[in-house]
Amino acid sequence: MTGKGPWARLFATAVVPDESSSVAEHGRRLVDSVESMVAEAGTLSASVDGCEVTIAAEPVPPRIWTALTRSAQNSPGVVAAIEGRAQSVHLEHLMTLDWDRPLVPRKRELIRQCSCARGGACEHVAALAYAFAEEIDRDPSALLRWRGVDAIEAEEPVTAAVVVETAPPEAWEAGSLPELRPLRPLPLGAVLKRLGPSGLKVGADDLVDVLERAYAEFAKSSRRQ
Repeated sequence: MTGKGPWARLFATAVVPDESSSVAEHGRRLVDSVESMVAEAGTLSASVDGCEVTIAAEPVPPRIWTALTRSAQNSPGVVAAIEGRAQSVHLEHLMTLDWDRPLVPRKRELIRQCSCARGGACEHVAALAYAFAEEIDRDPSALLRWRGVDAIEAEEPVTAAVVVETAPPEAWEAGSLPELRPLRPLPLGAVLKRLGPSGLKVGADDLVDVLERAYAEFAKSSRRQ
């Protein structure tokens, strides 16, 4: 296996899934033939045994890297990986599960090209993958550079200024209340009539009829007084 650290091993395996294949075996033999290897955002290129080889992938969106950088401030191991000083399985785990954007791209997300007749499914691509895996072991920031995140820094959160205006004293003063109109007396037994028959019998009469006669007598008594 080429690559010792987790990032290096993941990268080599993503590019060359079958390490026991003849392509992988020939690729390992050609590692010393990898020349002019350059890792830029999204593109890894080199000359391998006279062939021009590239391994490409869509860079990590800046918004994802910025959010991840902010959330990892209290995790020294992840911070070291974000700064390119270490290879972190935890960082790879966070990016894969939380953002569905692994730091090491999946096999289907890689674009492999070679100027040879096999056009990408060849030992030249395998040699570049193994050479780059060794480079990641020497300098983890090489992977960050290829993923396009080595120069992205977390932006400081912008806190909007809140201006509280003091209301003038007169804003809390209420206006004068309008004069109340005289209450209109309800007709005698109006509530009872609105409710209708109660269904309760007092002798042969409904309770409402009995109460209405009682109210009439109360009204007469009050007028006499």
